[in-house]
Amino acid sequence: MTEISSDSVSIAGRLPPLTIGNLALALLGLPLLVVLLGTTDTDLGAIPTMGIHWGVALIVVGIAVKGEGLAVADLGFRRPAPVDLGYIVVTAIGILLVYAGTPPLIEALGLPVSESGGLVSTSAGIGVAIAYAVTIGTVEEILYRGYPIERLLAYTDSPLVAGGGTWIVFTAVHALNWPLGSLFQTALVAAVLTVVYLRRRTLVPVVGAHVLVWVFAALGQFYG
Repeated sequence: MTEISSDSVSIAGRLPPLTIGNLALALLGLPLLVVLLGTTDTDLGAIPTMGIHWGVALIVVGIAVKGEGLAVADLGFRRPAPVDLGYIVVTAIGILLVYAGTPPLIEALGLPVSESGGLVSTSAGIGVAIAYAVTIGTVEEILYRGYPIERLLAYTDSPLVAGGGTWIVFTAVHALNWPLGSLFQTALVAAVLTVVYLRRRTLVPVVGAHVLVWVFAALGQFYG
């Protein structure tokens, strides 16, 4: 990643209002909903939650295409190369290593972790659990990697501003409902996904790896 320059930061300050609003929706829309639901003590259930996730993603993409005049390729929906299949596997392994290698450190530091890991209850059924895994893995990469990184890169030409900024926001919003141990793991996983996206500039390897890991976790929850 390149160094942050004063020019790149000043350009970021001149983002069009529509882009600023769409970035806010992409990065903060779902977290604000989590806060609202927590405040009202509302449990929507897995299926309505998935619908909301897809709805926010579709709105962001729709605004980007119709309002900002972007092509879907400008949002990270680029055709993958054969090497991206390898990136899916390597990235997924890297994420699994984070989850497998960090517990001793987390335990030594006495940090709390989430018991559910963000997965749906087994009472929802394996089909819903897999659908939820696909939803989270796809929607989060669109909202936190593809669209915001591409827009910030377009205006700053700085991978550090684009990748670092979205990584910070992604980690910060997970602090709303993740204990510190799980947040530490999430930050490391987000860093891996951000670096891979900046390397490949296509959503395929990060969506593929994200979904693969979540599906693996869902299967382990039911059959492990």
